[in-house]
Amino acid sequence: MPVTRKQKEEVVKKLKDKLGTSDFVAFLNFHGLSVAKAMELRRALKKVGVDYLVSKKTLLGVAVKEAGLEVSREKLEGEIGAVFAKGEDETLASSKEVATFARKNKDMLKIIGGFWQKAWIDANEIKKFAAVPSRDILLTQLAFMFTQPVASLVRALSAVGNKLEENK
Repeated sequence: MPVTRKQKEEVVKKLKDKLGTSDFVAFLNFHGLSVAKAMELRRALKKVGVDYLVSKKTLLGVAVKEAGLEVSREKLEGEIGAVFAKGEDETLASSKEVATFARKNKDMLKIIGGFWQKAWIDANEIKKFAAVPSRDILLTQLAFMFTQPVASLVRALSAVGNKLEENK
């Protein structure tokens, strides 16, 4: 059943709204991805609170253009799905899910690139986002870094104290 012009306009509007309100968008080529694997990806992305939409490239191209963004048609190869995230936490979580899923299913899913704060980023940048530790881990590392100078000072003073005790 062919899609009517009104339905296409609704899809473009929805995509444009998502592109306009998202801080992070990742485009995925899912050519060859089975339905079961696609559902697995959708579930994983839903758990981290992000949206995943599949659209025709022409409609996606129109929505990207209307949202004031630029991406060449050559970059959008194959069958395209888009992940939309708002905020830093969702950005990191969604990029980790996408990178992990792409690594496990490299024959069926390829990260093409996307937008971060309205600027084009390639697949390597998305993989770099995925490598960033979570907020809790970063805070733990920061706390550890702050305690080390004090711990070093305590060890140095203790060594000096031991040396003075030996010399008595």
